[in-house]
Amino acid sequence: MINQNPFEVIEEIYEEHYTYLRNFLIGLTKSYDVADDIIQELFAKILTDPSKIQEVTYMKSWLVKVAKNTLLDHYKKRKPALFHDESVIESLLIDNQTPESKAIINSQITTTLGYLSTSDKAIFLAKFHYGYDYQEISTLLDIPIPTLKSKIFRMRKQMAKKR
Repeated sequence: MINQNPFEVIEEIYEEHYTYLRNFLIGLTKSYDVADDIIQELFAKILTDPSKIQEVTYMKSWLVKVAKNTLLDHYKKRKPALFHDESVIESLLIDNQTPESKAIINSQITTTLGYLSTSDKAIFLAKFHYGYDYQEISTLLDIPIPTLKSKIFRMRKQMAKKR
């Protein structure tokens, strides 16, 4: 591997780890297309800067980490696309946007966040403010989905008591 062309090395890495990465990403995304897009984007990054792989000791773990980050970037890029749909913009502008309702909602959120731990605040904001689904939050915060669901259930229960 020392005297090999970097592109041959990248091709070998691709061939060796493709199936594992694809299955891993399908498990996270539940989508073959998204998994394939993430793998393509991941290897495009490596191809543009092959020096990234020179100092990697554990290739499989490194690829999984970079795949997770690429997936998160993919979701972050996808969210603004919602704002190109005029009906979405219109509903966001019309629904519950009076100054009074904004002040009440902000006050309730601030009060609720005051009762939560730092990790619970991150979960709360990801779920209810940014609209991430359980799988995205699980990936982002490295928390198993069942644990995440029980935390959200407890938060909702706690919020209901504080009203």
